[in-house]
Amino acid sequence: MNTLTLIIIGLLLLLVVAVFTVLLPVAFVFNFKTGMAYRERLAGQIDKLRLGKMLAALGIDIDGYISKERAVVIRDQMTRCKACENTGTCDEKLEQKDISADSIDFCNNEKSLQELTKSLK
Repeated sequence: MNTLTLIIIGLLLLLVVAVFTVLLPVAFVFNFKTGMAYRERLAGQIDKLRLGKMLAALGIDIDGYISKERAVVIRDQMTRCKACENTGTCDEKLEQKDISADSIDFCNNEKSLQELTKSLK
């Protein structure tokens, strides 16, 4: 290899490193913003369900809940909440505002909410 070839290879490597150095932070910022927007939409969907009220009554912060639980688990809990046939009992309990995790045996999400309550304490 001659000197010109080495210089060209060196410049190309330098260009690749420069592009990577610029694009990596851009990708981080993009992913962060996309993740925050997704979490905000998810929090809004949770608020529309009894699940949001149940979380509040159990003393669970929705932002902490969304950060701690995987999105798949949250979606499953939302689906179980929507399919619940115990809405009357749920509404009566939710009127109390402060609910013990041990007293939600009517809830389709009983087990996961009890585990979550224990893990956050």
